Amino acid sequence: MRIFILGRTKYHEAWALMKRIHDEVASGVSEETILVTEHDHVITVGRHGRLNNVLRRELPIYVVERGGDATYHGPGQAVVYPVVRLRRGVRSYLWALEEAVIRTLDKYGISAGRREDHRGVWVGGKKIASVGIAVERGVAYHGVAVYVNPHMEYFYHINPCGLPPSVITSMRQLGVEADVFEVGYAVAVNIEILLQRQERLQTRCESLRRIP
Repeated sequence: MRIFILGRTKYHEAWALMKRIHDEVASGVSEETILVTEHDHVITVGRHGRLNNVLRRELPIYVVERGGDATYHGPGQAVVYPVVRLRRGVRSYLWALEEAVIRTLDKYGISAGRREDHRGVWVGGKKIASVGIAVERGVAYHGVAVYVNPHMEYFYHINPCGLPPSVITSMRQLGVEADVFEVGYAVAVNIEILLQRQERLQTRCESLRRIP
């Protein structure tokens, strides 16, 4: 599995690269890849999202393949796009993405967790990371955004994933200063570890099923 740190990117450029790698992985001509980036200011809306959750239309807006609703990306967010084959289904994969963020934040002294009613990673009642994926031909893409030190005022351009903007927090707001790409790389490494573990477990289960 490859990990590429792209630096700052325009959303449409990273999106095009991600889709090209997806097609290559699905066709078996490229290995699984995790992209780590930070975007210029942009709003994306998931395939089941509603454009009326975009409250101000001053930034570029893209309607994309992932699940979820309106999301703001911009400087100060560690955005991680794994382009990988599903091991054990969508639910297990989403758990792995969230778990990778939870483990990364723990290394920075932040105790985070999940909520049953909303995807993402949460600290108390505040959301510190968003998760949204698409799956085509057995290969997942899009991914997770961790709020390291973003421009918080831009979240008021949207209802983030249908929630009020005030629900968002960041590592900086919690008193932790960190480098965006160091956080993104740590998340990517944790994703790789967790997916390899899922793959070993899947292989073991298949072996047990073959025992007469």
